[in-house]
Amino acid sequence: MTDSREEPHGPLQLPDQQPAADPTDLTNQDALQAGARSRWLVPAGVLAAVAIVLYCFAFQIQIVLPIIGIIFVIVMWVAMFVTARKGGQNPATNRRLAWLMGAMAVGALLVAVGIYIVESTRAPWN
Repeated sequence: MTDSREEPHGPLQLPDQQPAADPTDLTNQDALQAGARSRWLVPAGVLAAVAIVLYCFAFQIQIVLPIIGIIFVIVMWVAMFVTARKGGQNPATNRRLAWLMGAMAVGALLVAVGIYIVESTRAPWN
């Protein structure tokens, strides 16, 4: 009887012994494995444009947080653009772009929540 802990696993196994890739696994999705970089840049640009428009409307009630939000969103999109240009065509570049877009979305949301918190805790006579 052989001990399964001593059998080769992962890349040491023969290709026919490798388990089939699970198509429902997030890391096996087409957007992360292959595809044009514009698949990430275009939706991120739309997200950035929507966030910037909303921050421009927030200038009526605040100045500092909307400026921080606009600068953050622009910097994140530029970082995505640079990553797309310098990264090449590989799954690691697509993962980086996905993480940067997620960070942009979370950061934009945090700034919007910050604007809401500041305005909701402000004294009514100010």
